[in-house]
Amino acid sequence: MMDNLLVYVLLLSGIAIGWLLGYRFAKGGKKASKPDWIPSVEFLLAEANDASLERLLNVPQLDDDAVDLFLKLGRTLREKGEADRAVHLHQSLFARTGLPKNTQMILELELAIDYSYAGLLDRAERLFLELLNTRGRIFEQSSRYLVELYEEEGEWGKILDLYRSKKLASGAALERRIAQAVCELAVQATASGDYYETQKLCRQALKIDNRCARAYIVQGDLAYSQNEAREAIRCYLKAVEVDTQAIVVVLEKMTGSFHDLGDVNGLISHLDRHWQSSHYVPALTARTECIAEQQGPEKGVTSLLQELAEAPSNQGFFALVELVVKYRLQLDKSQLLVLYDILRRIVEHEPKFICGACGFKAKEFHWRCPSCKDWSTLQSYMPQLTPGNLEL
Repeated sequence: MMDNLLVYVLLLSGIAIGWLLGYRFAKGGKKASKPDWIPSVEFLLAEANDASLERLLNVPQLDDDAVDLFLKLGRTLREKGEADRAVHLHQSLFARTGLPKNTQMILELELAIDYSYAGLLDRAERLFLELLNTRGRIFEQSSRYLVELYEEEGEWGKILDLYRSKKLASGAALERRIAQAVCELAVQATASGDYYETQKLCRQALKIDNRCARAYIVQGDLAYSQNEAREAIRCYLKAVEVDTQAIVVVLEKMTGSFHDLGDVNGLISHLDRHWQSSHYVPALTARTECIAEQQGPEKGVTSLLQELAEAPSNQGFFALVELVVKYRLQLDKSQLLVLYDILRRIVEHEPKFICGACGFKAKEFHWRCPSCKDWSTLQSYMPQLTPGNLEL
């Protein structure tokens, strides 16, 4: 009985040991079948030779890790300016059979981007157009890259055609770009004298992006050129309403339109509001000029000093000096004290030292430059001014 039991135990032990050895062998076999030849992107770049890359490309089968490595390597090569090598890499992968459909689409997108970086725009365009038939992230990226490609080429009409045929992805960022393309077409229509087309395109741009300040500006410029001051003002004010920075573009013509209507008070009111919202100094300067012409130069200087005391700037100080010189004014003691305080606050915000090696600017002295890490390179900062003559 004991002999039979011993044989039974030994048999079970043998089976268990055999199973464990088989499991470990199978596990080890799986590990061995996984490509252990895949180096890192950094290693491949450090090698800086195509032999290792070709060896990778000639491997019969690729797993997900290998494909991911190739994609990272291709993007890195492209960003380093080696678009031709990136093209070769992605072309070789794209030509493989048996890759998952999603991987093929990713490779096609990467190859299209490579082509655009390499200046092969026709090839890039063809691939991007094919990828507009996809969905999801690849579709969105293809739409953006294709619009950017057409922007570089000035193909504004192609962008609008794609939008009208509903082939582009949706989204606020892309719609802003499309609206700008339509505005470019509107500017061209104005230049060719097709004012009806200008208005039509501006309305189209606003339909695409209702906060497209440029569309209002193009409409305003058209009205201004036709001596329609009231309509020009309406368009310019609408542009500034949707984008306060539009004042940079419309200030001169908007000011002229208000003067054409003889509405100086309205102009002062609007300029004051734009100054408060954007702190665009030319708007403050234009407001000061209006006050000086309407209420006298002394009143203009006083109002300008008050505003600069709240928001000092070099440009504002220069505008003040120009006004004083233009009207040959003399500042009283209190005004000079305000002026001194304005200058002091401006100087406090200026750098005092500059690195002679990299141009880094600092308010405090450093033996070792915080930017380029070089030693004993900081020197006294002196703005390089262009010599000029001031007529007094």
